[in-house]
Amino acid sequence: MLHIIPTPIGNREDITLRALKLLKECEIFLCEDTRTFQKLLSMYDIPSKGKKLYALTSFTSEASLDFYTKLISENEVGLVSENGTPWLSDPGKELVKLCRLHDLKFEVLPWANALIPAIVSSNFDTSSFSYQGFLPTKKGRQTALKKILASSDPVFIYESVHRIEKLLNELDILWFKGRLLIIREISKMFEQKIFGTTTEIAEMIKSKKFTIKWEFVVGIIND
Repeated sequence: MLHIIPTPIGNREDITLRALKLLKECEIFLCEDTRTFQKLLSMYDIPSKGKKLYALTSFTSEASLDFYTKLISENEVGLVSENGTPWLSDPGKELVKLCRLHDLKFEVLPWANALIPAIVSSNFDTSSFSYQGFLPTKKGRQTALKKILASSDPVFIYESVHRIEKLLNELDILWFKGRLLIIREISKMFEQKIFGTTTEIAEMIKSKKFTIKWEFVVGIIND
Protein backbone atom coordinates (compact mmCIF):
# COMPACT_ATOMS: atom_id res chain seq x y z
CA MET A 1 0.00 0.00 0.00
CA LEU A 2 1.17 3.53 -0.76
CA HIS A 3 0.87 6.19 1.96
CA ILE A 4 1.12 9.76 0.63
CA ILE A 5 2.54 11.69 3.58
CA PRO A 6 2.66 15.50 3.75
CA THR A 7 5.64 17.05 5.53
CA PRO A 8 5.98 20.58 6.95
CA ILE A 9 6.47 23.38 4.44
CA GLY A 10 8.43 25.45 6.94
CA ASN A 11 7.69 25.09 10.63
CA ARG A 12 8.72 21.69 12.02
CA GLU A 13 5.67 21.69 14.32
CA ASP A 14 3.33 21.63 11.31
CA ILE A 15 3.10 17.85 11.17
CA THR A 16 0.28 15.53 12.15
CA LEU A 17 0.41 12.68 14.63
CA ARG A 18 -0.67 10.34 11.86
CA ALA A 19 2.21 11.46 9.62
CA LEU A 20 4.69 10.91 12.47
CA LYS A 21 3.25 7.45 13.06
CA LEU A 22 3.80 6.47 9.42
CA LEU A 23 7.29 7.97 9.34
CA LYS A 24 8.14 5.66 12.24
CA GLU A 25 6.34 2.54 11.01
CA CYS A 26 6.99 2.43 7.26
CA GLU A 27 10.25 0.77 6.31
CA ILE A 28 10.28 1.85 2.66
CA PHE A 29 10.10 5.44 1.44
CA LEU A 30 10.05 7.09 -1.95
CA CYS A 31 11.37 10.65 -1.77
CA GLU A 32 12.77 13.43 -3.94
CA ASP A 33 16.10 13.49 -2.10
CA THR A 34 17.10 10.74 0.34
CA ARG A 35 19.50 13.05 2.21
CA THR A 36 16.81 15.64 2.83
CA PHE A 37 14.47 12.91 4.02
CA GLN A 38 17.07 11.59 6.46
CA LYS A 39 17.35 15.11 7.91
CA LEU A 40 13.56 15.16 8.31
CA LEU A 41 13.62 11.87 10.22
CA SER A 42 16.43 13.17 12.41
CA MET A 43 14.37 16.30 13.18
CA TYR A 44 11.77 14.08 14.86
CA ASP A 45 14.30 11.67 16.43
CA ILE A 46 13.21 8.85 14.11
CA PRO A 47 16.05 6.43 13.27
CA SER A 48 16.68 5.92 9.56
CA LYS A 49 18.57 2.70 10.16
CA GLY A 50 16.71 -0.24 8.66
CA LYS A 51 14.62 1.93 6.34
CA LYS A 52 15.02 1.61 2.58
CA LEU A 53 15.00 4.98 0.83
CA TYR A 54 14.54 5.38 -2.92
CA ALA A 55 14.92 8.66 -4.80
CA LEU A 56 11.79 9.09 -6.88
CA THR A 57 12.72 11.04 -9.99
CA SER A 58 10.91 9.78 -13.07
CA PHE A 59 9.08 6.94 -14.77
CA THR A 60 11.07 6.63 -17.95
CA SER A 61 11.08 2.90 -18.56
CA GLU A 62 8.90 -0.18 -18.33
CA ALA A 63 11.37 -1.56 -15.79
CA SER A 64 10.83 1.39 -13.44
CA LEU A 65 7.05 1.03 -13.72
CA ASP A 66 7.33 -2.67 -12.89
CA PHE A 67 9.62 -1.91 -9.97
CA TYR A 68 7.25 0.60 -8.34
CA THR A 69 4.22 -1.58 -8.98
CA LYS A 70 5.83 -4.56 -7.26
CA LEU A 71 7.17 -2.41 -4.42
CA ILE A 72 3.77 -0.92 -3.57
CA SER A 73 1.83 -4.15 -4.02
CA GLU A 74 4.06 -6.06 -1.57
CA ASN A 75 4.99 -3.42 1.04
CA GLU A 76 3.82 -0.50 3.13
CA VAL A 77 5.46 2.38 1.24
CA GLY A 78 5.61 6.04 2.26
CA LEU A 79 5.76 8.77 -0.37
CA VAL A 80 7.16 12.14 0.73
CA SER A 81 8.24 15.26 -1.15
CA GLU A 82 10.83 17.86 -0.16
CA ASN A 83 8.08 19.66 1.74
CA GLY A 84 4.33 19.87 1.61
CA THR A 85 1.96 17.37 0.06
CA PRO A 86 3.34 15.06 -2.65
CA TRP A 87 1.59 14.98 -6.01
CA LEU A 88 0.75 18.65 -6.66
CA SER A 89 4.00 19.51 -8.46
CA ASP A 90 6.29 16.50 -8.37
CA PRO A 91 6.60 12.88 -9.65
CA GLY A 92 4.15 11.70 -6.99
CA LYS A 93 1.43 12.45 -9.53
CA GLU A 94 2.68 9.55 -11.66
CA LEU A 95 2.59 7.18 -8.67
CA VAL A 96 -1.09 7.89 -8.05
CA LYS A 97 -1.76 7.23 -11.73
CA LEU A 98 0.16 3.95 -11.40
CA CYS A 99 -1.88 2.90 -8.36
CA ARG A 100 -5.15 3.60 -10.10
CA LEU A 101 -4.04 1.80 -13.26
CA HIS A 102 -3.04 -1.36 -11.41
CA ASP A 103 -5.69 -1.19 -8.67
CA LEU A 104 -3.08 -0.75 -5.93
CA LYS A 105 -4.20 0.51 -2.53
CA PHE A 106 -3.18 4.04 -1.60
CA GLU A 107 -4.18 6.68 0.93
CA VAL A 108 -3.63 10.44 0.99
CA LEU A 109 -3.08 12.11 4.35
CA PRO A 110 -4.47 15.64 4.65
CA TRP A 111 -2.44 18.64 5.67
CA ALA A 112 0.50 20.65 4.46
CA ASN A 113 0.69 22.63 1.25
CA ALA A 114 1.42 26.22 0.29
CA LEU A 115 -1.67 26.67 -1.86
CA ILE A 116 -4.44 26.68 0.77
CA PRO A 117 -2.76 29.23 3.10
CA ALA A 118 -2.23 31.48 0.07
CA ILE A 119 -5.88 31.18 -0.99
CA VAL A 120 -7.08 32.08 2.51
CA SER A 121 -4.56 34.95 2.78
CA SER A 122 -5.62 36.46 -0.54
CA ASN A 123 -9.08 37.52 0.64
CA PHE A 124 -10.15 37.15 -2.99
CA ASP A 125 -13.62 35.79 -3.70
CA THR A 126 -12.59 32.14 -3.98
CA SER A 127 -16.04 30.55 -4.17
CA SER A 128 -14.62 29.50 -7.54
CA PHE A 129 -10.92 29.56 -8.45
CA SER A 130 -8.31 27.64 -10.43
CA TYR A 131 -4.83 26.36 -9.68
CA GLN A 132 -2.31 26.17 -12.53
CA GLY A 133 0.84 24.91 -10.77
CA PHE A 134 4.11 26.12 -12.30
CA LEU A 135 3.69 27.91 -15.61
CA PRO A 136 5.70 26.66 -18.59
CA THR A 137 9.15 28.24 -18.59
CA LYS A 138 9.27 28.80 -22.36
CA LYS A 139 6.95 27.19 -24.89
CA GLY A 140 3.31 27.73 -23.98
CA ARG A 141 3.99 30.34 -21.30
CA GLN A 142 2.36 33.25 -23.14
CA THR A 143 -0.67 31.12 -23.97
CA ALA A 144 -1.00 30.11 -20.31
CA LEU A 145 -0.78 33.74 -19.16
CA LYS A 146 -3.39 34.90 -21.65
CA LYS A 147 -5.72 32.14 -20.47
CA ILE A 148 -5.22 33.26 -16.84
CA LEU A 149 -5.98 36.87 -17.72
CA ALA A 150 -9.15 35.81 -19.52
CA SER A 151 -10.45 34.07 -16.40
CA SER A 152 -13.22 35.67 -14.36
CA ASP A 153 -12.09 33.64 -11.32
CA PRO A 154 -8.94 34.08 -9.24
CA VAL A 155 -6.03 31.96 -10.47
CA PHE A 156 -3.22 30.68 -8.27
CA ILE A 157 0.17 29.57 -9.56
CA TYR A 158 3.59 28.65 -8.22
CA GLU A 159 6.58 30.63 -9.47
CA SER A 160 10.32 30.29 -8.96
CA VAL A 161 12.78 32.90 -7.72
CA HIS A 162 14.26 33.06 -11.23
CA ARG A 163 11.02 34.13 -12.91
CA ILE A 164 8.99 36.16 -10.42
CA GLU A 165 10.16 39.54 -11.75
CA LYS A 166 9.81 38.27 -15.31
CA LEU A 167 6.19 37.39 -14.47
CA LEU A 168 5.48 40.98 -13.41
CA ASN A 169 6.94 42.28 -16.69
CA GLU A 170 4.92 39.78 -18.72
CA LEU A 171 1.71 40.81 -16.99
CA ASP A 172 2.47 44.47 -17.73
CA ILE A 173 3.06 43.70 -21.40
CA LEU A 174 -0.32 41.93 -21.51
CA TRP A 175 -1.99 45.02 -19.99
CA PHE A 176 -2.99 43.30 -16.75
CA LYS A 177 -4.81 45.82 -14.54
CA GLY A 178 -5.93 43.56 -11.70
CA ARG A 179 -4.41 42.70 -8.33
CA LEU A 180 -1.85 40.19 -7.15
CA LEU A 181 -0.99 38.34 -4.00
CA ILE A 182 2.59 37.10 -3.76
CA ILE A 183 3.51 35.03 -0.72
CA ARG A 184 6.77 33.32 0.25
CA GLU A 185 8.18 31.26 3.12
CA ILE A 186 4.71 30.18 4.28
CA SER A 187 4.73 28.98 7.90
CA LYS A 188 8.38 29.99 8.37
CA MET A 189 9.87 32.70 10.53
CA PHE A 190 10.40 35.07 7.60
CA GLU A 191 7.06 34.59 5.87
CA GLN A 192 6.11 37.53 3.67
CA LYS A 193 2.99 38.35 1.70
CA ILE A 194 2.29 41.40 -0.41
CA PHE A 195 -0.77 42.61 -2.31
CA GLY A 196 -1.16 45.12 -5.09
CA THR A 197 -0.87 45.91 -8.76
CA THR A 198 2.18 44.91 -10.78
CA THR A 199 3.51 48.47 -10.42
CA GLU A 200 3.03 48.51 -6.64
CA ILE A 201 4.67 45.13 -6.19
CA ALA A 202 7.59 45.98 -8.48
CA GLU A 203 8.19 49.07 -6.32
CA MET A 204 8.14 46.95 -3.12
CA ILE A 205 10.76 44.66 -4.64
CA LYS A 206 12.89 47.58 -5.83
CA SER A 207 12.79 49.23 -2.40
CA LYS A 208 13.74 45.92 -0.68
CA LYS A 209 10.42 45.70 1.16
CA PHE A 210 9.94 42.22 -0.30
CA THR A 211 12.68 39.61 -0.60
CA ILE A 212 13.18 37.68 -3.83
CA LYS A 213 14.16 34.27 -2.46
CA TRP A 214 12.97 30.66 -2.69
CA GLU A 215 9.59 29.94 -4.32
CA PHE A 216 6.34 31.87 -4.39
CA VAL A 217 2.61 31.34 -4.56
CA VAL A 218 1.00 33.99 -6.74
CA GLY A 219 -2.69 34.83 -6.72
CA ILE A 220 -4.00 36.71 -9.76
CA ILE A 221 -7.39 38.37 -9.95
CA ASN A 222 -8.92 40.55 -12.66
CA ASP A 223 -10.88 43.38 -11.08
